Amino acid sequence: MRKEDEYMPFQLPQLNVNRIVRDTLELVRIESITGNTNEIAKRYHDMLREAGCQVQQYEWIKDNPTLVATYGDDSGGPVILFNGHMDVVPIPHEPAEVRDGRIYGRGACDMKGSLACVLEVVRAMRQSEDRFTGKLIIVANSLHESPGGRGEDLVALTDNVKLEADAAIVMEGATRDCTIAQLGSATFLITIKREGEPSHQLFSPPGAAHPIEVASEAVRMLRERNAELEKEWIEDIGHASYFIGSMHSGQFYNQLPNRAVLEGVRRYRPEQNFAEVEDELRLLLDALASRFGVEIDLDMRKVRDGYRLDSANPAISALQRAVREARGIELPLAGKKVVTDAGILARAMNIPVLCHGPDQSTAHGEVEYVEIRELELAAQAYLQFIRELVETGGSSSRNAS
Repeated sequence: MRKEDEYMPFQLPQLNVNRIVRDTLELVRIESITGNTNEIAKRYHDMLREAGCQVQQYEWIKDNPTLVATYGDDSGGPVILFNGHMDVVPIPHEPAEVRDGRIYGRGACDMKGSLACVLEVVRAMRQSEDRFTGKLIIVANSLHESPGGRGEDLVALTDNVKLEADAAIVMEGATRDCTIAQLGSATFLITIKREGEPSHQLFSPPGAAHPIEVASEAVRMLRERNAELEKEWIEDIGHASYFIGSMHSGQFYNQLPNRAVLEGVRRYRPEQNFAEVEDELRLLLDALASRFGVEIDLDMRKVRDGYRLDSANPAISALQRAVREARGIELPLAGKKVVTDAGILARAMNIPVLCHGPDQSTAHGEVEYVEIRELELAAQAYLQFIRELVETGGSSSRNAS
């Protein structure tokens, strides 16, 4: 085969928007709150096979399957991974319906609509007369929505299965910008405990530590640490931070409590890892415990580590061109404080992992919906991105190795 024939022009096949709507509705009507996605995984498994994919199912965490579907082959073209999660947040919602150009229902935009989009991309490519010289990998995971899920099944997948691709798209997290960096995120639960039981203010041991006072000092300490973090500008993003969203202590106005609890979130630099930020907070709390003579327990849990992409990577400009063609807009490069599963894939696979999907402004809202037009535009962007990588020979990541 001649070099100039290695990557043949790839004509975009026709999408069927009605099928996207149908599939989104069907998936939304299947309950899949984080913790048990058996039913939706079974149905999406069948839908992928019906669309023409080969599908492998894994289950490292009980009742939370992970699907890996492939379409195409390793015939010299690019290998592109698309990722989406099947679980939804545990917020009640009215039954799914189509109304006024929108699909309403829990998971419509976050992110069952995206799963339907990539399903239609496979169908359209299969029905096209043009042969696709490459391979698509579709990964549908179950443990995304924290605190119930923190990407555990996706981490298990990357730890146990050799996934190789030139580039990947996480089908959420960005619609009108191109994410090239994200902060890491971890939640923390701080429990301050003194010796003894709760007691009347007047009958408490002299000099007994007051957990509320210690908690106040912890708040002040983290505020001071935030002031230091604000001086450390993170390119494209801003700065890291501590945030306390909840503090509880005491049961009665004149009773000295024996514990106080603070909960919050730590957002950290893309190049840092969870172990580093956990160690930092433990050292700060150990010093505070020693100062007041109390015990301070820390339960810190990673949500996701952050990541940063090389802004010159060809996959980034390929996505920008694809969205320009599909949506008629320019995608500026951006960093994000919000976390997605892109960090897991980028760190594990060492490839450019991009984010793009339908508008998610109603995600986690009391009323969740997705514009049908948004689903169509997202699916068109995915097809355009595939064509961009086919015509340019893919990203440099896998081909250079």
